[in-house]
Amino acid sequence: MLAAAFGALLVLPLVPSVQMGVIVAVGILLDTLLVRSLLVPALTPDLGACTW
Repeated sequence: MLAAAFGALLVLPLVPSVQMGVIVAVGILLDTLLVRSLLVPALTPDLGACTW
């Protein structure tokens, strides 16, 4: 939902607003889909008790 909220900036007629909306929306989606679903579970066994 947060990415969609910033994605709403894409319909504004101002170029800097559109660019900011794209950057933030892509960043949020990358964090959600890649970092939290792949990277964190992959590093958890290596870090062991430090993750808690």
